[in-house]
Amino acid sequence: MRPRWPLLLGCLLVLGCGPTRSARPADSAGGDVVMFEDEREAAAAPEASPEVSRGESLLAAGDAAGAEAAFRAALEADPDDARAHLDLGLALEMQERLPEAEQAYRAAVTADPTFAEALNNLGVLLRDTERTDEAVRTLREAVRVRPGFASAQLNLALALEEQGDVEAAMASYRRVIELAPREPTARVQLGLLQLATGDRDQALITLRRAVQPAAGDRATLSALGSGLRRAGDASMAVRVLRESIEAEESPAPAAVRAELALALFAADHRPEAEAELEALLRDESGYATAHYLLANMLAARAAWRDAGRHYQAYLRAAPEGEHAEQARGRLAFVRRQ
Repeated sequence: MRPRWPLLLGCLLVLGCGPTRSARPADSAGGDVVMFEDEREAAAAPEASPEVSRGESLLAAGDAAGAEAAFRAALEADPDDARAHLDLGLALEMQERLPEAEQAYRAAVTADPTFAEALNNLGVLLRDTERTDEAVRTLREAVRVRPGFASAQLNLALALEEQGDVEAAMASYRRVIELAPREPTARVQLGLLQLATGDRDQALITLRRAVQPAAGDRATLSALGSGLRRAGDASMAVRVLRESIEAEESPAPAAVRAELALALFAADHRPEAEAELEALLRDESGYATAHYLLANMLAARAAWRDAGRHYQAYLRAAPEGEHAEQARGRLAFVRRQ
């Protein structure tokens, strides 16, 4: 997700999951506008000029260049139009012109220092461009000027987590949950942080509460399934990961399918776990991690020869990979059996 403000009118999971990317209530291509409750009333402020309204319609239709022209025309008429500056930033981001987008967001804040949406978008862009400390300061200002701004609060939590301030990040995620109980990202991220800090029981409660809100969102369900497995609820992890795979028509990422295999193994469905990895390797033979995981499962049932074959395959595909040292040691072990 990327919670930013649209102002429109209408981890490798197997290895653990870090914070998601930041998000905005609606992204650029004109899909359904997703807003937290307090943001709907604010969507009409500041009031849009006719030219800004035309640009927003173009932006919603995915015509970033046409929208940009409309917003620039609006700014020629009124250089202090904060809404036009904000929308121009969105149009420029759609075109991946990030320095210009940053300039537009800063201009919106200059025109109106209490414009929370502009502060939020600027904070997200700063985080995306690895200026985390400034992002945190900017997002703190966004939630100061509008305490009920859930999108900005979520982005602040993500930036705080990236900054390494775990306690503050957890507090921000809890605030998001208060403001937007149906928003799943904050629950998943909070649960993963609780898991990382050793509070497994509370993590399991938090992650289970995210299952229903995350329905239909492949990325969130994938992270949630990984967390549930590591928190100890393998059966629910299997269900969530299968829902993740089915959430979109496009093929699921290899990492999600590998995570499903791990959840199946943890749930004691070991033949199914092996079959999942074998199917994954038929589809993506170069996915080294699947070889390593399958080798571990085969070794667990003393299928030494087959385990050795997959450790070797992993090392051929990723001789300097994250698991290479363990794979070499385990290959030497299975060869002695």
